[in-house]
Amino acid sequence: MDTSATKPSKKLLLISLLIFALEYIGIIGSYWLFDGRAGDASLTISRYVGLNLWSSLLFCAGNMAIVVLSVYYLLTKAQSRGFVWRFLMYVFIGAFMALSISPHVPDESMPATIHRCFAGIMFVAMVLIGVTQMARAERKITLAYSMLFVIYAIFFCVCDAMRLDFFMNGIFWFESAYLFAFFGLILLPEGCE
Repeated sequence: MDTSATKPSKKLLLISLLIFALEYIGIIGSYWLFDGRAGDASLTISRYVGLNLWSSLLFCAGNMAIVVLSVYYLLTKAQSRGFVWRFLMYVFIGAFMALSISPHVPDESMPATIHRCFAGIMFVAMVLIGVTQMARAERKITLAYSMLFVIYAIFFCVCDAMRLDFFMNGIFWFESAYLFAFFGLILLPEGCE
């Protein structure tokens, strides 16, 4: 493996993760510290974001930077990945962009419906990316992590679809784990080559 090609790829993905982590900490931290919602795990990240215009705009701006970095990565660094993996990444990025533009506002209006639709597409694409990466894994660590991710992803999607009480009461933590685990998945050596 040529590590010189992997380092710029990892750098793009790490910058994307850093942007997401900063907006996540900034938005959720603000609501937990200054809005009396400390520890409320019954709201999704998107519901937190949609509470106010400032958080919706910040989330959208940060996510558009992630979209640009991700598309650049796919066009320039991910050519060795299979067609299916790249296609699913484009589906993921498209859904991520669409849900970022349409915040999950509290009043259940059209933007919230659009957001939920694209969030579902994004979460399913993430599962399929995990399956694809698992099928192509050449290293044991990639295979093991991909398998664990896919198991968790299926658990997440099933629990979300069934609206199970224990899951919905702690959805913030379950969703956070799913999103950050996905970043871990694509940061694996075979995920960013």
